[in-house]
Amino acid sequence: MANKPDLSTENSKWNAIIESRNEKADYYFQTILNDQYKWYSDKAGIQKKRHLIFAISVIVLGALISLIQVMDAAEWIKYLTAALGAAVSVIRALDSLLRPGETWQAYRKASESMKRELRLYINNADNYKEASDEPSAYRMFVERIELVLAEEQQLYWQVHAKPTDKDAVASPENEKNNPSK
Repeated sequence: MANKPDLSTENSKWNAIIESRNEKADYYFQTILNDQYKWYSDKAGIQKKRHLIFAISVIVLGALISLIQVMDAAEWIKYLTAALGAAVSVIRALDSLLRPGETWQAYRKASESMKRELRLYINNADNYKEASDEPSAYRMFVERIELVLAEEQQLYWQVHAKPTDKDAVASPENEKNNPSK
């Protein structure tokens, strides 16, 4: 009779590794990151709702402006259409200023990327299978999660950055006037 590997021993070893990695990842997310993943997930939902409310409001108010124009030419119609037009302008300005459409996508991407890294780490897949030992795998996990957070933060600052004096100096027009560059 051929020697068959003991699957129950192999499974229990694998389960122990998964459990250990799950505990480490849980500790990292809840203690070190203070539930950062949950924060991104929750904020993504809020920003998506805000974006949809703004978009739907603009559509409905724009349609109402057109519809009201065909009503009897009562005096109040011009005031109502002006108010609706102003509301559309304010909503679009808020949408442009707050950027919930871009924000919710960045938050969702960060949240989903963190979940993906967690699954890969726990299941010893992708780059984690190349790790020489458990501390190396955990370090790689932390580094990759931190990279996800850094990418989201970089996107945030790109979207929300205000032009600075440096940006004005670096413009092509100013470079012509500044021969020292």
